[in-house]
Amino acid sequence: MNLKDFGGKEIVIYGAGHVGRKFFRTLKVQGLGSQVRCFAVTKQTEEENVLDGIPLKCIYDISVQDNTLICLAVHETLRRELEDIVKGITDRYVWIYPYLYSLMFGEPEQTDIEIKISEILKTCHEDFRLAIRLAAVEQYEGKNTFGYEYYKRAQMMHCAEHTAGQRLQQFKELMADWKETGYRKEYPLSLNRLYEVIDGNHRLALAVYNRQTLIPCKIYPTEIPLTEIHGKEPIMPKDVLKKHGFTEKEILRLSKLQERYVDVYGK
Repeated sequence: MNLKDFGGKEIVIYGAGHVGRKFFRTLKVQGLGSQVRCFAVTKQTEEENVLDGIPLKCIYDISVQDNTLICLAVHETLRRELEDIVKGITDRYVWIYPYLYSLMFGEPEQTDIEIKISEILKTCHEDFRLAIRLAAVEQYEGKNTFGYEYYKRAQMMHCAEHTAGQRLQQFKELMADWKETGYRKEYPLSLNRLYEVIDGNHRLALAVYNRQTLIPCKIYPTEIPLTEIHGKEPIMPKDVLKKHGFTEKEILRLSKLQERYVDVYGK
C-alpha cells in the first residue's frame, strides 16, 4: 500500500490509540488529513466525541459509502478482534500497521542487512523499553517474579489493561516460538538512520537475552528521533516511568537489569 491507494477515499481510522493517532499525523503530513472522516472505536463513552480535532464515533454508527476505506490502526494484538467486527460492516478495509512506516518515511533504503546489536544498544541508554521486555523474558525463564507486572504496567501507559494483557500473551508466544525456532529472519527490526529502533523491541530484547551478536534489520530513510516518531512516553525514560507510578526502587531494579545485559556487549 502507498499514498496513491488513498486517492479519492473517505478514510475512517478504526483505532483511537497510539497507532491511530500516529497514522492520522502521517496523513496530515502527506496532505491527506482532509480525507479523514472520523476516528472509530468499538465502544464510545459519552465524554469522548472528538480526538485531535476529528469526530470520534462508534464503528457501528458509521455509514459506509462506496468510497469509504476503513483503516484498522492497531497493533497485531488487536487486529483480529477489530477485523471480525469490520467484516460484518464492509469488505473495504485495510490493516494499516504493516505499511505505517513506509507511509511516513518512504520505502526502506536498506533491507536484509545484519547490524551489530552492540551498535543498536548505544541508542538505548535513556530508554527503558528494553529493560521492561528483558524483565518479562526473565520471568518467563523463571528468573524473577516481577517481569510480567512491570510489562503490563508499562503497556498500560498507552493502552487499556485488557489490551496490555493481550500484548503480554503475544510476547509469551514469541518467547515460545524463539525457543523452538530461534530468530525468524523474515521479521527484521525497523531502524532509522541513527540505529534507533522504530519497531521490533520485543525481538531485540529476545536477541539480547540470548546474547545474539547480529540482528536482521531494515533501515528507513530518516533521522527523525524516536521522540518525534512515537512521542516521549512510548520511549519510557525515567521521568515517564515515575509519572506512571514506577518507584525509584523499581526503576533502579530495571536500570541494573538492563546494564547487566548491555555491559556484555560493551566488552
